[in-house]
Amino acid sequence: MPRQASRDTSRLQWGSRSESPLLILAAIAFSTASPLARSATGLAPVGVAVGRTAVAAGAIVIARPRQVLSALRGLAHRQRLALSGAGLLLAGHFALFLQGLASTSFPAAVSLVSLEPLAVVLVAWAAFGIRPRRGEWVGVVVATLGALVVASGAGKGEHRLAGDAEVLVAVVLFGCYVAAARGLRDAMAPLPYAAGVYGVAAVALAPLALLLVIRAPAPPAATWVAVLLLGFIPTLFGHTLLQSAARRASPSLVALVCPGETVGSLVLGMLLLSAWPTLVEGIGAALVLLGATVAILVQPPSVAESVLRE
Repeated sequence: MPRQASRDTSRLQWGSRSESPLLILAAIAFSTASPLARSATGLAPVGVAVGRTAVAAGAIVIARPRQVLSALRGLAHRQRLALSGAGLLLAGHFALFLQGLASTSFPAAVSLVSLEPLAVVLVAWAAFGIRPRRGEWVGVVVATLGALVVASGAGKGEHRLAGDAEVLVAVVLFGCYVAAARGLRDAMAPLPYAAGVYGVAAVALAPLALLLVIRAPAPPAATWVAVLLLGFIPTLFGHTLLQSAARRASPSLVALVCPGETVGSLVLGMLLLSAWPTLVEGIGAALVLLGATVAILVQPPSVAESVLRE
């Protein structure tokens, strides 16, 4: 047994090193999400959410139709309900985050969304009794302080408290989404699962999106290009890379993609959108990232895997 444990540890360490390039690419892919969404002008945020999820789901179904259909047929009734519930929560997460991104400053939105790992920890505690460790509580306190600092900058420039609140609700919904999808990880392979939840999210949001699109002027062609890229790069490509790396890499290492995404989004926002954070937003973002990183690094594998596998 000790020799087996040693071999398993060595394999995990080697896997973490060999999968690091995939994790870096996944973080880069995810970091394009907010800049692309912000570039999709003339289309309601809920429409962007529908486009993002529909493109990703459609691409998977076209590429793997038999695998997706077989996985869906193999689900029990309760698992199908769980898949639908997870898709509805994901729909709410995407719609509210994109609405918040459009309603507040870019740096504030991408800073607050990095609270997602902490939301997973707290929802896991509330739903499954997985009590946070002392280090996780330190991360929660530091990140919460950072969120309050970020929110204190509301009212200056594009920064609005209502938009911050929408992002925070989206963060809570993400934690609930991970909890709802917990029982599906072993029932479905990653790609069919992604197609299922993205498809449910797209269908759930489509009626509202169509209503808003009909009433609004037609968006420019560049907006549709941004939506397509949003569906392929962060949603499909980033997800696939993350799932590939998660098979062998350390859960805590993979979960660091979350704060890595925020750093990348901030950099891209400054370079491409001239969305420079204010001093207050910068300090708050640093605290949020620090708290999220601390919480991730001390998480037990069961919770960390929830962050990365969903």
